[in-house]
Amino acid sequence: MAELSLAPVPLIGDHNVAVPMRDGTVLRADVWRPADGGPFPALLVRTPYGEPMVRAAPVLPAVDAGFAVVLQHCRGTGASDGDFTPFESEADDGVDSIEWCARQDWCDGRVGMWGSSYLGMVQFAAAVRAPPALRCLLPVVTPADYYGGLVYRQGAVQLGQLLGWHTMKSAQQLMYRAAAGEDVSSDLPALLAHLADVPASYRHLPLREMPAVSAILPSWRRWLDHEQLDDYWAGLRYAADRNRIGTPALHVGGWFDLFLGGTLDNYVTLRGSAATEQARLGQALVIGPWTHSDQTGMAGELHFGPGAAALAIGLEQRQIAFLRRHVAGDGSEGDRAARRDDRPDPAESPRVRLFVMGDNVWRDEDDWPLARTQWTRWYLHADGSLSAAQPPASAPVSRYRYDPADPVPSAGGLTLMTGDAAGGLSWMAGPRDQRRVEERPDVLSFTSAVLAADLEVTGPLIVTLHAATSAADTDFTAKLVDVWPDGRAMGVADGIVRARYRDGTGRSAPITPAEVVEYTIDLIATSQVFKAGHRIRVDVSSSNFPCFDRNPGNGAPAATATERDFVVAEQTICHDVTRPSFITLPVIPR
Repeated sequence: MAELSLAPVPLIGDHNVAVPMRDGTVLRADVWRPADGGPFPALLVRTPYGEPMVRAAPVLPAVDAGFAVVLQHCRGTGASDGDFTPFESEADDGVDSIEWCARQDWCDGRVGMWGSSYLGMVQFAAAVRAPPALRCLLPVVTPADYYGGLVYRQGAVQLGQLLGWHTMKSAQQLMYRAAAGEDVSSDLPALLAHLADVPASYRHLPLREMPAVSAILPSWRRWLDHEQLDDYWAGLRYAADRNRIGTPALHVGGWFDLFLGGTLDNYVTLRGSAATEQARLGQALVIGPWTHSDQTGMAGELHFGPGAAALAIGLEQRQIAFLRRHVAGDGSEGDRAARRDDRPDPAESPRVRLFVMGDNVWRDEDDWPLARTQWTRWYLHADGSLSAAQPPASAPVSRYRYDPADPVPSAGGLTLMTGDAAGGLSWMAGPRDQRRVEERPDVLSFTSAVLAADLEVTGPLIVTLHAATSAADTDFTAKLVDVWPDGRAMGVADGIVRARYRDGTGRSAPITPAEVVEYTIDLIATSQVFKAGHRIRVDVSSSNFPCFDRNPGNGAPAATATERDFVVAEQTICHDVTRPSFITLPVIPR
């Protein structure tokens, strides 16, 4: 049996270290560092989720690599003082925490950050302020914006994940308050009733008055009250200021993560407009067949093989190597000067690593989107077919009815939900069989002929509809589906657009009932090989609930709608040459 000759590494651990903020609030952190040597570069992890999330941080690998690791609880969470108001304090608190790390006698003045989801958002919130000590970011499954990437998606409320997150944080907040000696008896019964029947809560109207969470966390009502991209969001979001970021970043995402679009946009934006050359050249991207919280290679109803797991590609080791390169001193000015020809650094090579589903292999690329992409329109025809053939000059329209009282149920996809819908459909993220959904009369399916050869689709996905509605407002949804020879219809990607927010500005614009309008539905992206013998399908409807909220159809803010406001909409999809409906596929030559 092989023996490992490992010398013991003595550590120093300080629990609940006080970290004062500029307004006097004290945040607290656990600090781990080698007992010998120093000073060390610091890895800062800021979390609002308390001690359990701390266990997921790569403390020992980072310490072994020569880092001091600072695990800090965000304001009003864990052991930290103050009130938790999601995102509203994270920019100032993040900068203050970075500067605090850099001043400690055990730190050499250099700081990197790591974390997923909220832990990634706090990285960007601080990084746009360009604190001098910050040298590197490691954002995992992180949106590009609070408004358009977290709370809303093309105008629709991302209800599934918002309610799930507020439920979890509401429960945590009650625990924190109880531990501090507060009486929480008035809030606890409503939360317990909500937890006992979450599916019923999804259907609760008006959304703004959601039981339990609306009373415990002010962000629930605040976010829903600001349906448009207004001054509230402008003062909070980091999306528009990412060009100020001067640090390299390794972006990690999943094809079935609800923040996939943010991960890709963060990478592309920093590659194109980061504040320094080092930052622009130091962007790297890894996308696997993963969901928001699962990197095993099993997603939805499919397993993509043992090689699909993050563990199989040594993701943690690559992240540590990236930190060492950009934080721990391996990236000296002399070394950077020697690399002006932009050759990839070993810690960053390849620049982009993607998992290609269908072939079920990892592939290295130079950038995103792929330069060799052939952008190809596949048209939705009136007879239910899908093909690259041009639509005729005149063609019948397709019609269906959308009833907000009977929405199309969610079935997998880019979600962050748990549980099951009626009829055995699962809300859990990932590729799931869509046949039960496609049986509904309010879902239109457009299907290709059987493919004679493999077709690779890798890149951004857009569905363009020329459509009309009888209502004052409505939604249009689209899904890309892989139809297997045995009949399974496995979801690949999905999207939604709210008619009033069709122009992408975040500002509401009225629609005229019965007027044919061009709608663009962002399905984000994929890397999917549709195998020979399979067929490609696009499903079109007007709801995907409870992943997204129901559009009441009356043109008023959805957050205040009740069932009395529901309007049944008659929907029309056009197919002629002057008003075509199609999906643009990023085809990769093979």
